[in-house]
Amino acid sequence: MEKIRFYTEHDMTSGMNIRNIIEFVNQYNDNIDEDDINKILEYLNIIKFYGVEDFKNEIVTETEGRINDVIRTIKRRIGEFIGIHKSDKFLNQYEATDISYKGDFCELVDKYNIYKHIEKPDFEYFLQNSNLHYSVILQYLKTVNYFDEVLRNHMLRDNTGAEVLLRKYIYDEDVKRNEIFLPQSLTEEDKEKIILNYIDSEHPNINQIEMIINFPSSSELKIGDRLKLKAKRRYKEEVEKIFDGNIGIETGVTIKYPANQEEDVIYSRNGMVSECSVSQSWIENNLDFNTLWNNFIYIFEFFDVQIRLNLVSKSNEIGVFEKFAKSYSKHLYKDTSVFKHKDMMSTIQIHSYVQVLNNYQIRLEDMVEWFFKEYLLKEFGINNYIVKMPTNASSNSEKCRAILPEIDSILKQFKLYLEDGTIDQELLQVSSSHMFFKDCISSVELKYVYPVKGILDTASNLLFSDQSLIFHLPKFREKYNNFYNLIMNEKIKLNDFKKYQIKHIEWLIENKFIYEYEDGYLKFVNHNRIIIFADLYYNEVISYWNYYPKLRDEIDTLIIENVLNIDNRLFTKGEQDYLDYHLNKAKFSNSLDLRNSYLHGTQTNDEELQKMNYLIFLKLFVIIIVKINDDLCIRAISKL
Repeated sequence: MEKIRFYTEHDMTSGMNIRNIIEFVNQYNDNIDEDDINKILEYLNIIKFYGVEDFKNEIVTETEGRINDVIRTIKRRIGEFIGIHKSDKFLNQYEATDISYKGDFCELVDKYNIYKHIEKPDFEYFLQNSNLHYSVILQYLKTVNYFDEVLRNHMLRDNTGAEVLLRKYIYDEDVKRNEIFLPQSLTEEDKEKIILNYIDSEHPNINQIEMIINFPSSSELKIGDRLKLKAKRRYKEEVEKIFDGNIGIETGVTIKYPANQEEDVIYSRNGMVSECSVSQSWIENNLDFNTLWNNFIYIFEFFDVQIRLNLVSKSNEIGVFEKFAKSYSKHLYKDTSVFKHKDMMSTIQIHSYVQVLNNYQIRLEDMVEWFFKEYLLKEFGINNYIVKMPTNASSNSEKCRAILPEIDSILKQFKLYLEDGTIDQELLQVSSSHMFFKDCISSVELKYVYPVKGILDTASNLLFSDQSLIFHLPKFREKYNNFYNLIMNEKIKLNDFKKYQIKHIEWLIENKFIYEYEDGYLKFVNHNRIIIFADLYYNEVISYWNYYPKLRDEIDTLIIENVLNIDNRLFTKGEQDYLDYHLNKAKFSNSLDLRNSYLHGTQTNDEELQKMNYLIFLKLFVIIIVKINDDLCIRAISKL
């Protein structure tokens, strides 16, 4: 029987562990005396399962109540073991502890007050000579308080201490982490010294250095400008070392406009270099503003068919290596390699597009003003929408300063229109408050749907993740990259899988995602649901009225079942984050912070960077305009 190990009550191994506990209880012999630390730690894990009400009820039922007697017995056995060994250098037991129970060993020491019987010199020796990193010990408050000064001194000597501090104060929103308790004697000066030691250490992790640079100023951990500058310089040194050794991978984007290309657009890839080839004749023959705007959707692919912004960072785009190499916290925008690649492509597309249009005496700024002054009036009857774009005569710096207030203005005017059915310019001028992207409301109540955290997360990872273990079958080798594609394309039975895979597939069966057909083959219970789940897994959100009409009924059912949440914002959550990442540090400390830098006069003086920043502002204008147009079109559709 495999060792019983409790992770969380939602972990996918819980079902297997419960079955093992039931087997353990039914075979338990209370006449056996245990003197093995691993058996004691397994008892500790059984008690954790027993402490979860749903698990307890299941085990009580399956063991006809015998689990209650066994729990009392193993609790006594734990106490007896500790009583025998607590005064006999208990830390020596760690060497015999199985690797899967190393963390549980520290929990045992803390929970049963064993730390009170450990001499401080012995604890200090343990810190220096065991293979257990002290960050595990920092999860247990009583032990930390008892060995406060010893742990403080150890952190000051340890070159990796900064990584512990960053883990304490920055948490990844997608990963549940155990809380860390720092020694109370650790001062702000100590923390600064720990970070300085890390920056000056021989082999700092470049991603941790980047986190120090971008650390939020409002955090409990104070990292001053001088430390951040020092970290920035060390980061530059480490990057130069990497590329001086020619270890870097060639990556980039290119765009061209061939005159004789028949296809409107062709995307291709040569190694890590992506190319966008746009037909010059397509542009030349379609110079009406409507088509020129649609090019951002159908030619440059800024948006997908649901008018979701393709340029946003998505969790499923984080590669395996990148996920382990770089910690993305809730304070940092996930500027992954895929995101950066998309960002490079979109920037070069808008840069080239502006140049091409200039050849036909068309300015993108004129297209913006046309949209608000003429298009909205003609298509939706919206008048008095005022937008003033920069002129060609302005410098890039002046253009940037002039365009920023217009972003806020167009969002405020849209808000007034939705509230009053008209735009009162005098009322607009009275308002001095800043418009946040998260507060921009849609003209329809049911605009987007998002998955509710829980069972859908587990199912989606099993069905669609390329890291799921259940789609690997020797006879297909590398033919499929997830379980969904395997089931859709092959006739597969449950007994085709190995034992470690079957327990996860049985979970999918128990929760009615798949079933065994009468011929024994695995099929999806409700394929429409699976299509919806796949879309949410890869794109994180669905635009309700832009979705397939035949699937909207299924979405309605999922909303009633509380599997999906509805949202009535103008922008998706990913789009809100994307816009915030470019303009301010309100949410992400690694933001480009372009709005604030121009408002406070701390922008770059480099003319080329000023030009690039203006192109970024134009790109954000494009995004906002397409989203406003989509919202108004959706309102019209929803009323049919």
